[in-house]
Amino acid sequence: MHYESAWNYDADHGWLPKLSKLIAVPGVNGVGDDGSLNRVTNGATAKGGTVIRPEDKRLLQSGEDPEEAEFYQYGRYYSTTSGERWWIEPGSEPTVTPAGRIIWNTAESVVVFARFRKHLRDSGIVEPIHPLVISEKTANQQARVEDLQRRAAINPHLAIKLAEALATLEAMQGQTDLAIKADKKAGRKVGRARRGSVDV
Repeated sequence: MHYESAWNYDADHGWLPKLSKLIAVPGVNGVGDDGSLNRVTNGATAKGGTVIRPEDKRLLQSGEDPEEAEFYQYGRYYSTTSGERWWIEPGSEPTVTPAGRIIWNTAESVVVFARFRKHLRDSGIVEPIHPLVISEKTANQQARVEDLQRRAAINPHLAIKLAEALATLEAMQGQTDLAIKADKKAGRKVGRARRGSVDV
């Protein structure tokens, strides 16, 4: 699930959509007793969300076989010893040690999941980032840099964080071409607010 203002900046891929999960527990939060997600997805889309459907053919990468695709039909799981299903994100793979401990390939899965989010952006599955969202996120990063600059003056150990924050801000500012390419029809001015009395 993706909401239009949910984006963050990635050093390798630029602006990436930040995804949310729909938790499917029968009988909870609008999920039917049979596990149906219709009410949940309808409610999320009514709030402006985009559902990332596993069967969307745009998830296929160039030349991929659907049966061996990396992102297509991404809803995958492992069966547990209790009989339940453990659902995973694209790129996640467990290793079971001789002692029975499960270790996840965290570093690799982070890289794969970033590529998954990039594919969602580049394939048009999610709407392009809006210029106002870029402005908002960049302003937030600018405020973070200024805060670190004030604190680093008396806390030298923050120098590395400040340098990283500055590098991120400069990279974000260098992506202003996305603001020009973004779909301007995704937003509109609502006009002047109406006057009215407010009861307190």
